[in-house]
Amino acid sequence: MIGRLLSSLALCGAAACGSDRRPSAQVDTTTPPRTVEVRAHPADSALLAATAAFDSLDARFARARAALDSDAITLRDANRLDSAYARRYDAFEAKRRSAIELREERGRARARLEAERSSLEGGGHVPPS
Repeated sequence: MIGRLLSSLALCGAAACGSDRRPSAQVDTTTPPRTVEVRAHPADSALLAATAAFDSLDARFARARAALDSDAITLRDANRLDSAYARRYDAFEAKRRSAIELREERGRARARLEAERSSLEGGGHVPPS
C-alpha cells in the first residue's frame, strides 16, 4: 500500500518537474496597487474583443425582445378602438424596427466572432471558449 502511494507520488513529482518548452512572457511588476493586469496573446485579444461585442449585443437584443413581448401582450389586451392604442402601437412598431436592426448587428458580430475563432484554429492556437 505504501509502495503504491510512494510510486504514485514519485510519478506526480516527475510530471510536475518536467520542463515546459513553451515560450513565456515577462510579467510587468510595475503595475500600480489595486489595479488589474490582463495579459493575453495578441490573437486572443481580437477574439476577446469579438466575444465581448457579441455578448453585449446579444444581451441588448434579449432585453429588447423581452420588452417587445411584454408590449405585445399589453397591446393584445388593449381596446383597439381607443385613440391611445394607435400611439402605443406606433411606439411598439418603432421598438420592433430598432430590435430588427439590433438583431442584424448581432448577426454580423456573430459572423466576426466565428471568423476570428476559425482564423485561430487555422493558426494552431485555439483558446478555450
